[in-house]
Amino acid sequence: MRRPLALLAIAACVTAVVAYQVTRPARAESDPRVFVPSAQFFEDFSPSFRTSIADAYYLYMVQYYGEHVETDQRLDSMADLVDLVTRLSPRFTKAYQFGTFALLDADEGARAYAILQRGVEANPEDWGLPALAGFLVYGFGEGAEKERIAAEWYARAAAIEGSPIYLDRLAATLTAKGGEEEKAALMWAQVYADGDKYSREKAVAALDGLLPEGKEERMRAVAPLAETMPEAMFEELLAALFEDYL
Repeated sequence: MRRPLALLAIAACVTAVVAYQVTRPARAESDPRVFVPSAQFFEDFSPSFRTSIADAYYLYMVQYYGEHVETDQRLDSMADLVDLVTRLSPRFTKAYQFGTFALLDADEGARAYAILQRGVEANPEDWGLPALAGFLVYGFGEGAEKERIAAEWYARAAAIEGSPIYLDRLAATLTAKGGEEEKAALMWAQVYADGDKYSREKAVAALDGLLPEGKEERMRAVAPLAETMPEAMFEELLAALFEDYL
């Protein structure tokens, strides 16, 4: 009996402290470095306690961000807050989304990426998080591999049921930019096979740029694409790609 009561008391105290921080006047001075307990501190709590505490800290995290981004622009504890909230509530996708952009403002892109990767694994049915990872890598990453890695994230997002069709196009485009032209051609062929009229037009334009210009060379290069779609559809694609050779 004592343990549940102790847990309830701790949860109430945490919620009260966070609630005070959230509701205090905005003009009050705020320290950019705040105490953020580790998730391990709450590891013995039941899931319902952890979720409630995560909700309270999320409200505080938003308040903390708003105060400092408009004043001293110091977000020293932002990464620790995002890490705490997402560890206490791994399925809280909004926390990963808000946290990613907040950590970019904090110049903590690498930490944002690490936390976002954890979010993807914890929410395998959510296409938004891997798509956000692709955006993060392509928009803010460095190095020769960023197009390839971003493409892999977009392709992973595109494979999730309910994802928007533009993700396939993004994945194929970045795969080509990353130098994997044969793989990109196969991806564009899949876009053609699965997409709407607009997607097919984009696929034909992209393939036209990826494939060799010589008729025989182009025919050899396009042959593997036949495995990605029905025969009638492949014939339709060939007609579009070889229109200028007739």
